[in-house]
Amino acid sequence: MRVKIFIFIFIIGILCVPAYFIMSSFGLFQNEKVLVHYKLAVEVKGKKYDAWPLISSFAAIDKKGDNRQLYYQVDASGLEYLFQIAYGQYELRPSKENPFLDGGIHYTMDDPEYVREEKQYENASDYTVLTHFYNLQEQIIYTYNPEAELDKTYTRSIITAGMTRTTGRSSSAVKDDYINISKLFKDKLGVNVKIDVDEANKIVTLSMT
Repeated sequence: MRVKIFIFIFIIGILCVPAYFIMSSFGLFQNEKVLVHYKLAVEVKGKKYDAWPLISSFAAIDKKGDNRQLYYQVDASGLEYLFQIAYGQYELRPSKENPFLDGGIHYTMDDPEYVREEKQYENASDYTVLTHFYNLQEQIIYTYNPEAELDKTYTRSIITAGMTRTTGRSSSAVKDDYINISKLFKDKLGVNVKIDVDEANKIVTLSMT
């Protein structure tokens, strides 16, 4: 009888191992989720405004917790708009087009330079692209190096659940590096990022103070 039980447990264990890795590759065990099916908004005086062209599929938040963190993909467009929200560099554009929002916002800087890239050459042929983050005084507050060991203080490697990326003949889960915007802004800019999640209407609202 004990032998049968052992064999049963052994078989179940063998079956669970690949299942675990499959679920892990789709981000089921990570603490963050990418906001693929949500709308990003900015809260101003109790009203919600569309944060476009911030793209929700490049943003992520903690799945749960009282103090959820906001993350944004390092090499994606839109990071500079988060800085403009932090510094209040936008105008409100009220609108009734979307019944779940009070309008949109217009970013007032056409060519902000809060995020800049620099090629760091190793030799005449090879280089690494560094991403520098700047404050309003044009001081570097953080540098992301894709070739360096992941800085877990300000970065996370996050999987976009349910999506795959094809390279040649193989495919894998979509996994990218994200900047922890909440921590970066609090530590380096003195700006607190608050997140409100409306699951019913699929809106993630940001407020920065």
